[in-house]
Amino acid sequence: MDGVRFGVLGPLLVTHERRDVRIPAGQPRQVLVLLLLHTGQTVSVDHLMSILWDGDPPASARKAVQVHVSQLRRALKDLPGVRLEWSRQGYRLDVPDRSLDLQLFRDAEDPDEALAYWRGPALAELTTNTQLANQLEEERLAAIERRVDKAIKDGRHHEVIGELTGYVTAHPTRERLRGALMVALHRSGRQADALRTYDEGRRHLADELGLDPGQELKDLHAAILQGDIPTVPRELPAKPDPFVGRRAEIALITDSTDRVIAVHGPGGQGKSALATAAAHAMAARFPDGQLYVDLHGATPGRSPLSPAEVIRRFLRALGTPPLAVPTDTSEAAALYRSTLARRKVLVLLDNAVDAAQVGPLLPGEAGSAVLITSRRMLATLSARHVRLDPLPEDDAVKLLGDDSAAAKQVAKACDHLPLALTIAAARLRSRPDWTTATLAKRLADQRHRLDELNFDDLGVRTSFQLSFEGLNDSSTRAFTLLCCLNVPTVSEQTAQALLGQDDVDRALDPLVDAKLVEPCGPERYRVHDLLRLFGAEHVNDEKHDALTRALTHYRETLTAALKKLRPHAYGALTNSVTQQDIDEPLQWLTDEAENLLAAARSTMSEPELAEHALAIAHMLYPHLFKQDRVADLIELGQIADQAARTITTSAAVQTALLVQSAANRRIGSFGTARAQLEEVLEARADDPFGQGRALAGIGTIQREQGELDQASSTLAQAIKLTAEHGPVGAQRVPLSALAQVHQVAGRYEQALEAATESLEHARKHRDAAGTAYALASQGQALFKLGRLDEAEVALSECIELCRVTGEHNDEWQALLCRAEVLLAAGETEQATKDAERCLEITSARGDRYGEGVAHLVLAKAGLEKHADRAAELLGTPGLRRDNLLDSVVG
Repeated sequence: MDGVRFGVLGPLLVTHERRDVRIPAGQPRQVLVLLLLHTGQTVSVDHLMSILWDGDPPASARKAVQVHVSQLRRALKDLPGVRLEWSRQGYRLDVPDRSLDLQLFRDAEDPDEALAYWRGPALAELTTNTQLANQLEEERLAAIERRVDKAIKDGRHHEVIGELTGYVTAHPTRERLRGALMVALHRSGRQADALRTYDEGRRHLADELGLDPGQELKDLHAAILQGDIPTVPRELPAKPDPFVGRRAEIALITDSTDRVIAVHGPGGQGKSALATAAAHAMAARFPDGQLYVDLHGATPGRSPLSPAEVIRRFLRALGTPPLAVPTDTSEAAALYRSTLARRKVLVLLDNAVDAAQVGPLLPGEAGSAVLITSRRMLATLSARHVRLDPLPEDDAVKLLGDDSAAAKQVAKACDHLPLALTIAAARLRSRPDWTTATLAKRLADQRHRLDELNFDDLGVRTSFQLSFEGLNDSSTRAFTLLCCLNVPTVSEQTAQALLGQDDVDRALDPLVDAKLVEPCGPERYRVHDLLRLFGAEHVNDEKHDALTRALTHYRETLTAALKKLRPHAYGALTNSVTQQDIDEPLQWLTDEAENLLAAARSTMSEPELAEHALAIAHMLYPHLFKQDRVADLIELGQIADQAARTITTSAAVQTALLVQSAANRRIGSFGTARAQLEEVLEARADDPFGQGRALAGIGTIQREQGELDQASSTLAQAIKLTAEHGPVGAQRVPLSALAQVHQVAGRYEQALEAATESLEHARKHRDAAGTAYALASQGQALFKLGRLDEAEVALSECIELCRVTGEHNDEWQALLCRAEVLLAAGETEQATKDAERCLEITSARGDRYGEGVAHLVLAKAGLEKHADRAAELLGTPGLRRDNLLDSVVG
C-alpha cells in the first residue's frame, strides 16, 4: 500500500508513500491510537483523559490533551485524506478508506489474510489500559480459530498441529482451539494424543474454573472414541499451470447437472489437466470434500488399480479408522456408498481403464458427483460424455507462450496435442539458446520428431505406446498399415484394399475405441500425424504389398471416375483397365483428391511405387485444372517430375512433362508450358496419337498467346492425328480448341462449324465434359452471329453440365457469356443474375480477371457503381487476360 497507512495491530505505525511519519513520543502517540480505534467517530476529551491517566486525570489533563492534539495536527497535516477536527463533543479523526490495519483485519473474509495484518501485540502504546488490547486479542484468537478450522477442512491437519499445540498451551481453557487440536490429531492417526488433549483440558477447566467441558467438546470426545468423526478430504492435485483453452469443455462440465461426467480422448490430449481444472472450479459446491485417485489405466509399468483397493483408500480418506475398513470388497463398497450418502463429495477418477473399474466407485445417491477421465469412451456408463479433440491453433500457441509464425509451425508439428505442446514448451525453456524457429526446424524432420518430443518424464511416444500395446494382432496390423499409407483420410473401401480383406470393421473398431484412429465421416477414418509417425515405426515386411494394394485401388477407382466423367480424356490419360463402376465420380474425386495427392507425394521417390504416383498425377491433373486448384496443380507437377526421375524412363519423363505443362499453363507461364509440350511432341515421333494430344495442347497455348494463324495450323494437324490414330471421336478435343481460335479471330461461321462437329462426337460418346466444352464454343459463336435464342439454349445446357461435372471455372465463363446474350436480347434482370453469380464464384476464388469482367457486365446492365471496380480490376498491372472471353464481352 503506497499511500497513507496506519497500524495499531502491533506498535503504532504511520507511513506515507512507504516512509515513516514521525509522531511525538509519549501521550501524543496514545491519543492517536485512541482516535484510530474510533476513526470517523467523535471521541470526548473526558474519555481520552480517562484512558491516558487510568481513570485519575490531573487538573492539567484537559490542557495537556489539547497540546497533544495540536502536536498531532502538525505531524499529520501533509497526509492526504487525513483530517483531525474539534467540536464541542470532542475530537474526530478521519483517515482514507482501507488505510487502517484494524479496519482491514475486520473486513477480511479470509482468516489468513486477516491475520497477516498483525505485527505484534495490539495497542502496545496503551500501557495504562489493557482492556482494549484484550478485546482485540480476542478478535485475533477468533481469526486463528477460523484459520485452523479452514486448514483442517482443507485436509491440512498435519500442518497446524504444532501451531495449535502452542495456542492450547497459552490458552488452556479455550475449548474451540482444544477441539481443533483434537480433530487434527485424530485425522493424523494420533487418536490417543487426541483423547489425552481432551483429558488435559477437562482437568484445567475443573482446576481453574470448577467447570466441566462444554457439550460440543464432549460430543467431539465421544465421536473420537467411536471413530465417527467426519473427515473432509481435499485430495485434488494442484491446478494445472499453465492451463489454456478448453473453455467450452470446462463450461460443459461445471454447468452440468449430471451426477457422472466422463471425459475421453487419446493419450496426450490433456484430459487430466481439464478434469483437474474443472474439479477446482466445482470444489466449492462439494463442502464435504474432494477425493482423487489415479487409476493407472494408462500408466507405463503400472497395472490398473482394483476397485477394492481404491474403495479402501477412499474410506480411510473419509475418516473411517483403518481397522474399521471391511476386508470384504462388497462390504467395503457398501460402507463407501453409505458414507457418501450423507455428504456432498466430488470424486475425481483419473486415468480409468474401463467401465468395470469405475462402476463400484460411483456413489449410490445424488448428493455427490464423479468426474472420470479415460482414453476409451466408457459408453456403458450412464454419464455425460465429453470428448476432447486437439486444441485450436490460437490456444495451442498460447500453451507455447508465443504467437509467431514459428510457434504455429511447432503447434502444427505437435498436432495441437497438449502433451506434445507442453514438452515443446519445456524444451524451449530448458534451452535459452534456442528460438522457437530452432525447435520448429528440428520438428520439421519427421524421422526424428517423436525423439524431439521427449523431456524428463514426459514423452509422446510413451503415451502412444500404452494404447498400442492393448491392441489385438488384427488391430495392430491395421494400425501400422494405415500409418504407412500416409493420407489425410481413409475410406472403408481403401482400408479394405490396404488390409486385403473385406471385413475391416473388426480391425478398425478397436482402433477407434483406443483413440488411435478417429472417425471423420461415414465409413471414413483419420490418423493424426504424430500417431502416424509412431505407427510407421512398427511396420513389418508387409508394407510394400499393402501399399501396392491401396495404390492399385486408387488408380482403378480414379480410372472408373475418368471413364464416366471425362471419357474424351480417359483413353489418353490412362493405360489402366478397370472393371469398377462408380455412381458419383465427381463426389468421389472431391472426397479423395487430397488423399490421391498425398498418396502420390509419399510414394514418388520409392522405386517400386513411383509408377503409381506418376499414374495418379497424370489422371488427376485435369480435375485439379478445371477445379482451379492452382497450388495443388503445381505440387502435382512437382510430384510427377520426381516420380519420373525415380522411374528414369523416357515415357515417364513425357508423362511428367504433360502434367507440368498443365500447371504452367494454368499460372500463365505459357512459354514454359509450350516448351514442355514441344519436348513431348519430339519424343513421340513414333506415337501419332500422342503427337496429336501434344499438338492440341500447343495449339491452345498459341491461341492464348495470340498466335492465331499458327494455332489454326497446329490444331488442324492435331485433329487429323487424333481422328486417324486415336479412339473413335478423339478429335472432339482439338475441334473445340479450334472453335475457340476461330472465335477469337472473328471467324464465327468457322467457329460454329468446328464446335458443332465437336459437339456431335461428344454427344455420341456420352461425354458430359466434352459436351460442355463444345456447347460453350457453339454458344459464343451463335451469339456473335446474332442467333441469340440458340446461343442462350446452348449456353444454358453448358452451365447445367458444368454443375454436373463440377467444373466451376467453366461454369462462370458460360454464365458470363449467357449474361452478354441476355443483355443483347433485352433481358437485363436475368443477365444481372448471371453476372452476380459469376461474381460470387470468381470472388470466392480470388480471380481478379473473372471479377473484373463480371463487374464489367454488371455495369453494362445499368449498374454504374460496378464500372469503377471493373476498371480497377482489369487495369491491374500484369493481369493475365483471356482473349477468348475478351472476344465475347468486348
